[in-house]
Formats: sequence, C-alpha cells, structure tokens
Amino acid sequence: MSVGTPPTKSNLPVSQDMAIWSQPWAAWFTSLWQSVFGWGKTYTVTLTHDFGSIATLSQATQTVTVTGARSGDAVIVRPTTAVNGIIVDGTVTANDVVTVRIVNYSSGSIDPASQIYRIIVFQQ
Repeated sequence: MSVGTPPTKSNLPVSQDMAIWSQPWAAWFTSLWQSVFGWGKTYTVTLTHDFGSIATLSQATQTVTVTGARSGDAVIVRPTTAVNGIIVDGTVTANDVVTVRIVNYSSGSIDPASQIYRIIVFQQ
C-alpha cells in the first residue's frame, strides 16, 4: 500500500461520535503518520512526583522508566498544571530511562506542588 493512495475500496467507517478504523485504513493512517513525521513509535508514561523547593536559577531531576526509549529519541514532558517560573523538559539518558528536569528561571525559590507529568517519547 502506498502512502499517497488511501484504501478507497472500503468506506471510512465514521459515526457521529467516533471513527472505527478497518485494518486497511489503520495501516494507511500509520504509514501516513510515519512518513510525515518520521516517527516509528511513540511511548507514553506518567510520573507522579513532588520535586520540592527549587532555588532560584537551579534545577531538579527525576528519572522514570520508559520501556523502548533510546538515545536520540525526542521527549515531551507535560505537567498537569503549568507553574510560573518553571520550565519542564526531558531527555533519554539511557536505554529505557528518561530524565525529567525542571528548571527554576525566576528570581526566587519555587516549590511546585506534587503533580502528574506525562512523558511522551517519539522514536525515529
């Protein structure tokens, strides 16, 4: 099946509330996604953590297991609630390990509340 040719022999099954993909449509959308973005797989986990107080212009880190993550993969970390003065990011630091880092770029200490962080890894 080519990316530019959808499986038009079958209709795209869509109801008012949701779409249920048939196998040919699912394969086509997967091929399209991978060709546009270049990602082979994505992995997602959540981390519930309290980083404690972070001094001005300092950072704190926490590792989390993301089975399948490899060096060079792209990582997005999304906290449940954004905190003014804090930047959150992530890096694959070893096979199956992502290090979540929060940086306090403000002029005072910040003690963000415990929250859930969603970690998404995009594998090339």
